[in-house]
Amino acid sequence: MYSERILDFINEIDLVYHEATYLHESLDRANETKHSTALQAATIAQKAAAKKLIIGHFSSRYLDLSFLLEEAKTVFDNTELAIEGAIFEV
Repeated sequence: MYSERILDFINEIDLVYHEATYLHESLDRANETKHSTALQAATIAQKAAAKKLIIGHFSSRYLDLSFLLEEAKTVFDNTELAIEGAIFEV
Protein backbone atom coordinates (compact mmCIF):
# COMPACT_ATOMS: atom_id res chain seq x y z
CA MET A 1 0.00 0.00 0.00
CA TYR A 2 1.27 3.48 -0.84
CA SER A 3 3.12 5.10 2.05
CA GLU A 4 5.70 7.85 2.04
CA ARG A 5 7.04 6.65 5.41
CA ILE A 6 9.54 4.53 3.51
CA LEU A 7 11.18 7.52 1.83
CA ASP A 8 13.66 8.21 4.65
CA PHE A 9 14.99 4.67 4.27
CA ILE A 10 15.35 4.60 0.48
CA ASN A 11 16.48 8.12 -0.37
CA GLU A 12 18.77 8.10 -3.44
CA ILE A 13 18.74 4.32 -3.68
CA ASP A 14 19.87 2.62 -6.90
CA LEU A 15 16.85 0.35 -7.36
CA VAL A 16 13.32 0.28 -6.01
CA TYR A 17 11.10 -2.77 -6.44
CA HIS A 18 7.51 -1.78 -5.72
CA GLU A 19 4.31 -3.71 -6.22
CA ALA A 20 1.96 -2.12 -8.71
CA THR A 21 -1.10 -4.30 -8.57
CA TYR A 22 -3.49 -1.87 -10.26
CA LEU A 23 -3.76 1.02 -12.67
CA HIS A 24 -4.52 4.30 -10.95
CA GLU A 25 -8.09 4.25 -12.26
CA SER A 26 -8.59 1.43 -9.71
CA LEU A 27 -7.23 3.43 -6.77
CA ASP A 28 -10.25 2.68 -4.59
CA ARG A 29 -9.75 -1.07 -5.12
CA ALA A 30 -6.02 -0.71 -4.43
CA ASN A 31 -6.79 1.00 -1.12
CA GLU A 32 -9.41 -1.60 -0.18
CA THR A 33 -6.98 -4.46 -0.77
CA LYS A 34 -3.91 -2.70 0.68
CA HIS A 35 -2.11 -2.59 -2.67
CA SER A 36 -0.67 0.17 -4.85
CA THR A 37 -1.10 1.51 -8.35
CA ALA A 38 1.64 1.83 -10.94
CA LEU A 39 1.40 5.60 -10.58
CA GLN A 40 1.92 5.37 -6.82
CA ALA A 41 4.94 3.10 -7.25
CA ALA A 42 6.46 5.59 -9.66
CA THR A 43 5.75 8.45 -7.28
CA ILE A 44 7.67 6.67 -4.51
CA ALA A 45 10.64 6.14 -6.85
CA GLN A 46 10.55 9.78 -7.94
CA LYS A 47 10.31 11.14 -4.41
CA ALA A 48 13.15 8.86 -3.31
CA ALA A 49 15.33 10.10 -6.18
CA ALA A 50 15.90 6.46 -7.11
CA LYS A 51 17.89 5.52 -10.18
CA LYS A 52 15.57 2.74 -11.34
CA LEU A 53 12.13 1.30 -10.58
CA ILE A 54 10.95 -2.24 -11.17
CA ILE A 55 7.24 -2.84 -10.70
CA GLY A 56 5.58 -6.19 -10.14
CA HIS A 57 2.84 -8.16 -8.35
CA PHE A 58 0.29 -7.32 -11.02
CA SER A 59 -3.41 -8.13 -10.80
CA SER A 60 -4.40 -11.04 -13.04
CA ARG A 61 -7.05 -8.76 -14.56
CA TYR A 62 -4.30 -7.20 -16.71
CA LEU A 63 -3.44 -9.44 -19.63
CA ASP A 64 -1.51 -6.57 -21.21
CA LEU A 65 1.01 -5.18 -18.72
CA SER A 66 2.14 -2.38 -21.03
CA PHE A 67 -0.56 -0.09 -19.59
CA LEU A 68 0.95 -0.43 -16.10
CA LEU A 69 4.40 0.34 -17.48
CA GLU A 70 3.12 3.34 -19.42
CA GLU A 71 1.35 4.71 -16.37
CA ALA A 72 4.45 4.44 -14.20
CA LYS A 73 6.62 6.05 -16.87
CA THR A 74 4.45 9.17 -16.84
CA VAL A 75 6.02 9.89 -13.45
CA PHE A 76 9.27 7.90 -13.45
CA ASP A 77 10.74 7.13 -16.86
CA ASN A 78 13.36 4.58 -15.81
CA THR A 79 10.78 1.91 -14.98
CA GLU A 80 10.69 -1.74 -16.01
CA LEU A 81 8.28 -4.59 -15.45
CA ALA A 82 9.25 -7.49 -13.21
CA ILE A 83 8.69 -10.44 -15.50
CA GLU A 84 9.54 -13.93 -14.28
CA GLY A 85 12.68 -15.18 -16.01
CA ALA A 86 13.69 -11.75 -17.33
CA ILE A 87 17.16 -10.43 -16.54
CA PHE A 88 17.62 -6.74 -15.76
CA GLU A 89 20.76 -4.67 -15.47
CA VAL A 90 20.97 -1.97 -12.83
